[in-house]
Amino acid sequence: MKPERMTRRGLLMAGGAALAARGSAASDQATRGSAAESKPRAVRFGVRTPLPKVSLRERAMLVHRLGYDGIELGQEWLDQPVEAIREQLAGTGVEVSAIVGSIQLLDTDPQKRADGVELDRRRLRMAKELGADCVIEVPVFGANKFQDISPLMSAREIEEKLLIAGLKQLTGDVERTGITLLLEPCNHKETHFMNRQSQAAEIIQAVGAPGFRILSDFYHMQLEEKDIGETLGRYGKYTAYVHLADGAERTEPGSLPFDYRPGFGALKKWGYAGWLTVESGATDNPEGALGRALTYLKRQWSEA
Repeated sequence: MKPERMTRRGLLMAGGAALAARGSAASDQATRGSAAESKPRAVRFGVRTPLPKVSLRERAMLVHRLGYDGIELGQEWLDQPVEAIREQLAGTGVEVSAIVGSIQLLDTDPQKRADGVELDRRRLRMAKELGADCVIEVPVFGANKFQDISPLMSAREIEEKLLIAGLKQLTGDVERTGITLLLEPCNHKETHFMNRQSQAAEIIQAVGAPGFRILSDFYHMQLEEKDIGETLGRYGKYTAYVHLADGAERTEPGSLPFDYRPGFGALKKWGYAGWLTVESGATDNPEGALGRALTYLKRQWSEA
């Protein structure tokens, strides 16, 4: 069949139609991209404990089978090379949510404090290599072991200044890795130093650098905060990670059941989209407890 000859006018009309089509496609793509960017990130659910005493791979497979997104790694796993940890988690469908830091930044021994800073540097790099979001730092457990040198400085003031100085040494590492360094307030039975969200917020403000946030642990807050919802309404903007457990017995979420909705609602108002991680005991067995906990937490978050 003889091809039809294209006139000058036809060429111009065809070119205009093609440009219009490309413009429309680009506009549609931009609209879709804008919608995707405006869509809020969903929270993810993770596990630190309870888990059976099996290999890391078996733990990760259990966590995934129950419907969780990630697993938090404590000191017991972190002496292994990164490649060994990756190999154990490969193909399980589970992410590493966070890893634990040095827990040495307020040791009375200057060398141990320096070692703690160096270990935190390595842990920040390790977290990045594992695809984790955060490194968790509890400044100190137990009683204050520093000498009070009032009126120059109280033992408490010594600790605050040392902690701020140690964290400031890590600001460059936090920036380079893009990993969030979390301060975790714990209850007064575990530490004298940082029990409330406000105290952690004050330290973060004093450090004055991005990438330092709070791990808000609902177990500790049940013991230390008068009103969790009110507290997170005030300080939840600093929260980048959450631990969950019920009551003074620290059993799995939903076992009492404890009402997380006031705290969750406050976090939602701040736009929280981080991890909700179970760190608890189990009223019967880990698998049963974690299965019930996930169902309960998802409902509580949706209702908050």
